[in-house]
Amino acid sequence: MPININPFYKGQAQARQASLGRKAASPERLAMLKAVNRIPPVRVVPAAGREHLRSVLTHPNGTRLRAEGSVEWPNDRYTQRRIADGDIKIEEPEEKNAEAKPAHGSQHARRGHASEA
Repeated sequence: MPININPFYKGQAQARQASLGRKAASPERLAMLKAVNRIPPVRVVPAAGREHLRSVLTHPNGTRLRAEGSVEWPNDRYTQRRIADGDIKIEEPEEKNAEAKPAHGSQHARRGHASEA
C-alpha cells in the first residue's frame, strides 16, 4: 500500500468513515471521558524562604498565589517543575475528622449500675 502524503488525508479519511455510517462521539460520552480522566488539582503554598514569590509567581492559566494561605493549581508539568525547583510546595490536607472523632471510649467514664454503687 502506498504512503499517502496528501496533507488533507486525515479530513478525507474522517469524511469516508462518516459516509460509511461511523458516528462521532456523543457529547455525553465526551463529558464522561473528561470527568473520568480529570487530574485532581493540588493545593500549593510558597516554599519556606520563597515568600517573595507570592507577588511574582503565576500559573500559565492565570491563577496567582494569594497574599496569605494556599491556592489550588492544576497538577501539570508547570506545577511539577515549580515543586522540583523548590519555589512551591504541596500543602498537606488537614485531618478534620481526627479532632472531631475521639478514639472509641477513650474519654468516656464508665457508668456503674445502682447495684455496683
